[in-house]
Amino acid sequence: MSEHIEVIQDVGPWRILMRWAADADPASGPTRVLITPHPDADPAATQGGVASTVLRQVDFKKAGDQFRSARPTDTEPDVNQDAEGEGLRWLLDSEGISDAYLAFLAESYVRAVAQALPNVTAHLAGLTNKRPETIRGHLKEARKRGLLTTVPGKAGGQLTEKAREITWGEYLDKVTDHLMGNDQKGNPHT
Repeated sequence: MSEHIEVIQDVGPWRILMRWAADADPASGPTRVLITPHPDADPAATQGGVASTVLRQVDFKKAGDQFRSARPTDTEPDVNQDAEGEGLRWLLDSEGISDAYLAFLAESYVRAVAQALPNVTAHLAGLTNKRPETIRGHLKEARKRGLLTTVPGKAGGQLTEKAREITWGEYLDKVTDHLMGNDQKGNPHT
């Protein structure tokens, strides 16, 4: 497997090469942009050098889409969305907006962002049967409670150690038991 994925665009007499690490976050931009004269360009057209108008014409969204489609297949195991949604709804119904519910919601959020789903909030709203505005509020609360980090200016974040302790600890067993029909009276506190 190649260490990098490169996308090329031509803008007027210029060739733009954008590079990502092959394992880069799907929502990230390129880590390297190289602008050179197009091999077939008239030298007179590039004599003045690169101007800001060239940079404004680079289609970073299209390049990002090309990068995501060229990425190697995700090796992360698929999570059954029905089970994921049922687990989230059960936690929310059983104990309200608890740290456990918010930690599992944050985990679903991080996974959806990593998969570059087009509308992560709508996806989570579908899983939980809540409105997107409600989910945004819940994610904000997860950050406030120290369960999810923030990435300034864009979607994403990481689970904190506190959230990982919840999602990999006793609550994981309780959610799994519920999904398998082994829970006692549907109460995550038992």
